[in-house]
Amino acid sequence: MTAPSGVLINHRICHLILARLKTYKILWQNLSKAGEMRKKARARYELLIIPIILTILILSGGWASMSKAKDTAAPDIQEKLLTMEDGTALRYTLSLPSSISTKKAVPLVLALHYGGTVTPYFGKDILVYLVEPALRGLDAVMASPDCPARGWNNPTSERAVLSLLDYLLKNYPIDKNKIVVTGYSLGAFGTWYLVSRHPHVFSAAIPISGVPREEISLEKNETPVYIIHSQDDELIPLVGVKQFIQEWKSRGLNVRLEVISGIGHYDYSGYVQALRKTVPWLKKVWQARKQD
Repeated sequence: MTAPSGVLINHRICHLILARLKTYKILWQNLSKAGEMRKKARARYELLIIPIILTILILSGGWASMSKAKDTAAPDIQEKLLTMEDGTALRYTLSLPSSISTKKAVPLVLALHYGGTVTPYFGKDILVYLVEPALRGLDAVMASPDCPARGWNNPTSERAVLSLLDYLLKNYPIDKNKIVVTGYSLGAFGTWYLVSRHPHVFSAAIPISGVPREEISLEKNETPVYIIHSQDDELIPLVGVKQFIQEWKSRGLNVRLEVISGIGHYDYSGYVQALRKTVPWLKKVWQARKQD
């Protein structure tokens, strides 16, 4: 791990201080040969050593900075392959938090990528540049599968995603009550699709820059949904998203909308800050579920 620049500077200063201490020690030894001069040297040594010790104590905060940096260190990103029951292979990118331990169950975030020609580990970018940095504060296991079909809203992709979730739950310390699904553009369509069909699996859903298809139904669905959309989205107008939300809110469904500006549809990394705002919201959702 690369140490923060502040810690490196503190280390350099400490080295300089130690060098100065050695110099004063030599000075003390040389001057101690004469009694009167020894008294003066001792007074000077004490006068110099006190601020140096105080400086070291102040700089010891650098170790706290290093400890904090370790806690927020970048996770372990892995390219994985899952062989499913029908023999087909599913590529997915996995992010493991630096603090993961078998002693504590952590949340799971399923991240669905946008549309395009699905090359190997196509979902890695959405995880690395958007979802993981935004939701790092959750200390969650995160997985971004490559879509095995033309879209996320079809039986093939649905089976693949559920198989992946089942595998992760069996092999990692995951809290099954803290599973979140999020996705961008095409992945947002998939987010709507999955949460509408499997509300018991997901504790929350966060579709980004995508409106649900007409076949989606959230009737009797209590899963909280946090929608993020830009008013400058040139591909999917905000007005359509607002119409859906207004309809669902009138039915008493738990949906909310975060509108941002200045970000176009194809600038998915520009949504990091907006997605990061969902961290305290998610924690409140989980706390409320725990109290029920």
